[in-house]
Amino acid sequence: MRTLSVLAASLLFTAQAQALELAKYPQVFDTGQGVMVTLAPSTDGQQALLQVKGLNHPLDEVVFLTQVNERGNEERDYSTTLDGSRYNLLLKRQGWGGDDYQLYLPDTAGFPLAFDEARSKAAKPAELLALYEQQKGKGVQDKLAQFDRAKHLQANQSALKELDEEASEACGIPVQTRVEWDAIDDQKMKELSISGYCGEVASQLASLCQRDAAFKAEASSIKGVDCRFDKSMKLREQDGRILFMTEREAPNQGDFINAFLRNR
Repeated sequence: MRTLSVLAASLLFTAQAQALELAKYPQVFDTGQGVMVTLAPSTDGQQALLQVKGLNHPLDEVVFLTQVNERGNEERDYSTTLDGSRYNLLLKRQGWGGDDYQLYLPDTAGFPLAFDEARSKAAKPAELLALYEQQKGKGVQDKLAQFDRAKHLQANQSALKELDEEASEACGIPVQTRVEWDAIDDQKMKELSISGYCGEVASQLASLCQRDAAFKAEASSIKGVDCRFDKSMKLREQDGRILFMTEREAPNQGDFINAFLRNR
């Protein structure tokens, strides 16, 4: 269903682009580090083409059709669909000295932008639109819009491995957290840090072993952790394994796990 919704959004964007009329004057911004952003708004101001150039990044030189979200007080966001979700690529805010533009790309800390008058005058909106349509025909934007489950899975597994290694070193035992990955749907994978939820047991183990020698001795009987999402948060121990059931709205997860481990 999610794939269909992304496809529907993509088809809608294509239809909009075909009827897109760009304003005469685009804007070009510079980060001062060789990265440039070209912004070509539509005549009605509801959409804009946006391209980033000069950065070693998967979005470099891709032209996106963004939706303009007016937030009041002359503030606005420019968003598109990336990795299955809406993403704000560009934010305009009111600063002390006037308009403040900030570029945000996945896996970056963001870039403050400065208006480049000379490049703005030289920019040609028609060429940007032609490049957008060419890339769209090749499926460039559609591929970036699709949810990449494999990437999210790998990132969560790597983060969980680090937490397990910290607990193993602190407690002097091989801690391994197993997760029912197939039972976690795409929506949870997108919206939640699965490693943050399921890795909390290992995190609390590491903390307790570092602070309490008596607990560290008792923890030697722990053989591992099994984690899955359920309707409520629960903890129990079976054959030396900590069975952890969590849920997205669980309050004070760390305190709950800490108390269980100290009183097991």
